[in-house]
This record gives sequence, structure tokens and C-alpha cells, in this order.
Amino acid sequence: MTDAERMRLFEQGVLAIEKLKREVPNFPPFISIHNQLLFLYDQAAGQPRDAAFLAAINLGELAVREVETGNPEAAELFYRAANEAEKMLQGA
Repeated sequence: MTDAERMRLFEQGVLAIEKLKREVPNFPPFISIHNQLLFLYDQAAGQPRDAAFLAAINLGELAVREVETGNPEAAELFYRAANEAEKMLQGA
């Protein structure tokens, strides 16, 4: 996946989590997912931040615990984003 494709994926994820955050404001797992997706978007856009944070991405775990049952479509986006984060970590 190219960086532009990753950016689109992360942007879709941001939109999905923003919708969930409107439904359940101040829910810490949703805030974490949002922050992680924004970080990943910046990384894909070439705006390096603390790369060590890339290794701490836990979108997939949060999606399983907090999103999948109520919104499987959003969870699927987060799983795809987590997969791309892993590839970014490995330098692919």
C-alpha cells in the first residue's frame, strides 16, 4: 500500500472514530483510537513524530474490545489501519 493509500485509510478511520466519539464522548478507548489514527496519518504524510509510538499502536486490540460488537464496519477499518501500522513498523 502506498503512503497516499494509507493516508486515505487512516482518514477514513478518523472519520469513523469521530462519529463514535460523538455518540460516546470522552470514552478513553475512543480517544486513544483517534489519537493513534492521527499519529498514523501524520507518519504516512511524512511528518515524522516519535517513531517509538508506532510500536505501541494497539488499534486492533481496542477494536476487538470496544468497537467490534457495536460497529463491525468501523472495527474493520481499525483492523486494516493496525495492519498497515505493523507494516510501517517493519519498514514495508
